Amino acid sequence: MTQLGVGLTYVPGLDRILDACADLLEVVEIEPQTLWRIRADGTISTDEEVLRRLADLPGGRLLHGVGNPVGGSRLPDPRNTALVGELAERLGVPWVSEHLAFNQVDARGESFHTGFMLPPRQTPAGVRSAVRSVRAMAEELPVPLAVEIGANYLRPRNDELADGAFVRQVAEGSGCGLLLDLHNVLTNQRNGRGSADELIAALPLDRVWEVHLAGGLDHRGYWLDAHHGLPDEDLMALAERTLPLLPALRAVLFEVTPSAVPELDAQAVRTVLTRLDTLWDRPEKLPPLSVPRPARHTEGPDDGTASPEDWEYALGSLALGREPATPLDRELAADPAIGLLRELITEARGGSLAGALPNAMRLLFLTLGAAGLRDVLDAYSSAETPRLFASEEASAFARHLSRVRPEVPWLEDVLALDLGLLHVRLEGSPRTVSLTTDPNALLAALGAGRLPVAPPRGEFQVHLVDG
Repeated sequence: MTQLGVGLTYVPGLDRILDACADLLEVVEIEPQTLWRIRADGTISTDEEVLRRLADLPGGRLLHGVGNPVGGSRLPDPRNTALVGELAERLGVPWVSEHLAFNQVDARGESFHTGFMLPPRQTPAGVRSAVRSVRAMAEELPVPLAVEIGANYLRPRNDELADGAFVRQVAEGSGCGLLLDLHNVLTNQRNGRGSADELIAALPLDRVWEVHLAGGLDHRGYWLDAHHGLPDEDLMALAERTLPLLPALRAVLFEVTPSAVPELDAQAVRTVLTRLDTLWDRPEKLPPLSVPRPARHTEGPDDGTASPEDWEYALGSLALGREPATPLDRELAADPAIGLLRELITEARGGSLAGALPNAMRLLFLTLGAAGLRDVLDAYSSAETPRLFASEEASAFARHLSRVRPEVPWLEDVLALDLGLLHVRLEGSPRTVSLTTDPNALLAALGAGRLPVAPPRGEFQVHLVDG
């Protein structure tokens, strides 16, 4: 089934909005990584309860990957791809999408996650790397693959292909479809990377199967692809100009981050969906989805500029706060966007930890204040590279805190509670933790947003169960 329509991308906490917009939803897009739970032995399972709730919603389904990008020299994780493929078959989706970016570095004897989607090397060699990655994923999926054009906060470079030309060459070389995120290309325009309309005109528009829209915000002189709030009028005007140009378009989705959901007004979201439906003058019946054949592609000589591997190592290292060590490092370090990327990565890791270790993070904030917590997170980010899953990040952060021992009362007990609760959610089995402070007093105070006052001390055994 490929006749989809207008809809929303699902994130945790969006149920209120989904219920209020159910009569307008023709498609709901799911980010599979948000449904996965990684256990201590490394196995990954799907949150079946959330999946059952989503199954009750009207309309079709799509899958949009957020953790296994296909823009870099490192091939996508086959385990991740296999799990997406299994979910695609269960849900009967017509295609899967992933990001044309990288978040994993494998170079100079190191392998590390960046904790953030970073822009690929936009050169002929970068095209070849991305084509290999896209093909590697596409060949293992039971349905076609579309790639998303990402936001890029870096300044344009003289040694790179223009954004539209790079995407076109990757799409034609790999035979993939396209997910055109209009907010991403408008973000790039606002941050000085060139006209959004010119980028769109350079694309193979008959390959665009899906369009995304989102909200953003100003920060430190940049427009951020924050998925916060509603699409603004400039974005809606861009959609009005662009949607009629897309003969193969099958889905138009509004997306938002979990942290922004509480501020969303359901009626405002209904208005956005209704307006998008009005802007999109779609035919009554689309032909079956046509998957393009990959163009003939030869390796060709090196283009003489920094290789994709060198680019990824330099950009990934700088984004994690490492000092520049090579000419490319120093060249990239002069771009003010490097400081922004560092900040965004630290914030993303902090948000991941707040979800996995809510009581410990609240205790750190109440004791140290915002600046003190930021110092702790900065020190952690400098000492430890990011983890892909929130549970892995939580375990690494707990180990870091046990080494540095910040002067925060009750931290050891609160961490034990949070880690125990996390284990119960992931493993589905009970756990008993030993504490030296009354857990009821700790959790009651922290739950109310205040520090405990003289909580009883002693020996406490707490049996934690799921639900």
